Amino acid sequence: MQHILSIAMILTGAVVMLFNLFKAKDLHVLTPFIPERSRSTIIRSLGLHRGMMFFFLLGYCVVAGVFSLRFSFVGELLVGLVFLLGALFVLLGLHIQTRMLLEIKNTLHGLLPICSSCKKIRSANGDPHDPASWSTVEKFISAKTSADFTHSICPDCLKKLYPDLYK
Repeated sequence: MQHILSIAMILTGAVVMLFNLFKAKDLHVLTPFIPERSRSTIIRSLGLHRGMMFFFLLGYCVVAGVFSLRFSFVGELLVGLVFLLGALFVLLGLHIQTRMLLEIKNTLHGLLPICSSCKKIRSANGDPHDPASWSTVEKFISAKTSADFTHSICPDCLKKLYPDLYK
């Protein structure tokens, strides 16, 4: 009975890992919100994470097979290996999630030094007197997010700038 229970728990772990493998695709939805400087590293880490999930899925199946064939010594070694690698797997997953959340949090956070006239934004450690330290709002937001801009004219500015076109 204990033997069958062990195999059932291992196969349940395999089913859970298979579910996680499919759900991990949902993390890729967040990658556009990660700044370009970190995006490729995080995408590679997510790929490694999914690869490890696949490895564990196979590992669970192999261990279940070894237990069902009653190779208990090999089965115990494999269970120990799965536990050891499982701890590393959880550590990697935590690292990826933490890094993604921090990158998203830092995308647009804190006070922005913005010119009250032209609305250019000064870089975080930029010299207020150096023109190179200032960039347009569009450039600043594009560097921090995956947002793209289209330009138009609001009704107030249309009336002010082009009164003859305003209707």
